[in-house]
Amino acid sequence: MIQKGYGCAFGGGTIVNAVAAWKGCAYATELKTYAEVCLNSSFKNGSEISVCGKSHENPEMDSRLIELCVRYVLEQFDCRKNAAILTRSEIPAAGGLKSSSAAANACVLAALNAVGGELTPLETVQLGVRAAREAGVTITGAYDDACASYFGGVAVTDNKEMKLLNREEFNYNVLILNPGTKAYSAQTNVSRSLLVKELVEIAFEEALAGEYKKAMKLNGLLYCGVLGFDPKPAVSCMEIGKKYDIVCGLSGTGPSFTALLPEDRILTDSEKADLDLLKTEIMDDWKRQYPNCLIFETKTCNRTALSESRRFSEFMKAEKKDLADLQECFQTSVYNDEK
Repeated sequence: MIQKGYGCAFGGGTIVNAVAAWKGCAYATELKTYAEVCLNSSFKNGSEISVCGKSHENPEMDSRLIELCVRYVLEQFDCRKNAAILTRSEIPAAGGLKSSSAAANACVLAALNAVGGELTPLETVQLGVRAAREAGVTITGAYDDACASYFGGVAVTDNKEMKLLNREEFNYNVLILNPGTKAYSAQTNVSRSLLVKELVEIAFEEALAGEYKKAMKLNGLLYCGVLGFDPKPAVSCMEIGKKYDIVCGLSGTGPSFTALLPEDRILTDSEKADLDLLKTEIMDDWKRQYPNCLIFETKTCNRTALSESRRFSEFMKAEKKDLADLQECFQTSVYNDEK
């Protein structure tokens, strides 16, 4: 008999990168990663459990992270079954947009859904961080990214102690520039990042005080400097959008940049029209700088990955669907239209 479980978690953007000081701040966006875990007991007694994972978008991508997440859940609940994992994602891989944290959280939640087990929210996040460290896809464990992906909103964390220092709602429209290249977090130049540790700590204190825009601006410029990214996309975006206090910064260890724009609900109709023109100007400027870039328009997200996973699981099981069968982009699917 095959048991299926489903999970979903959010991508995000960076306020303060934790590589230099082991303390970070990140926020969740509406870009998601979905996971399906199928458990099958058809194996010989005494044989090793098989856990096999695959990304729908990148079938050749290293699957160790998602396999470890599911294996740890099976071990936690003493579940002696083989597992097959499939993930599908709206988040570009190796873009600094929290794709690994989203995949880890989604797979842990899908495995819990499949075995019928429960962990506390922090236990769920910590299990995914443990898998990320074991898989070597992160330097600090990315506890800040994992908390933002799981809890939604903005999360301020101590990654070394794995402590969530603050979490609150975060309400912005988000514009994302992905230049079309990749930068793997585990390959980040840590020694160069440490050169700006004292300044990154200042950015972190601003974030801890709730001054997220100041922190994001300082963090982005610092890490562009030490990691060798051209800050021009952020600077030009902020220059174009200064009327509306648009802030833009490097996300994670790059190469993507994220910009925070005011939500429509706080603007008048004339301000919305004006901001739309400026947004078009920003995107056109980015396209001139990076002709092969990807640009995403999304929002910050304040829902939890657990609540989203439950809703997604109910939909998939009621419709008797498999993750591989959903051909539509999730952003326009029936599932998302039901929000």
